[in-house]
Amino acid sequence: MLILFVPASGEGRVLVPLGEGHGLSAVDAVGAALLALGGTWLEVLVVKRLPHLALSPRALFALGLLAGLGVGLLVASAFSNFFWWWALGAAVLGVAFLVLVPLTARR
Repeated sequence: MLILFVPASGEGRVLVPLGEGHGLSAVDAVGAALLALGGTWLEVLVVKRLPHLALSPRALFALGLLAGLGVGLLVASAFSNFFWWWALGAAVLGVAFLVLVPLTARR
């Protein structure tokens, strides 16, 4: 995941412009692909082990809502003028991951 820490000066040119001040470079595409693979892997593990996680329906709903809100804020940050939505989205999504990853890993 260190590829996501490449400074903007080292990313190269924008391949796909997304909005004012935002665009997808080749480095961003590789980082996004790695994140998508990791997120999909976590989702598959959670779904496979869902009966063994012993989470209440409310907790599952809350985690799903939290993860969806985090992803939504991350996507919205690329298309809005408020740049810092990504930090809030990453924090919210991180909370959901911090709950799910240990539960999934130990089962």
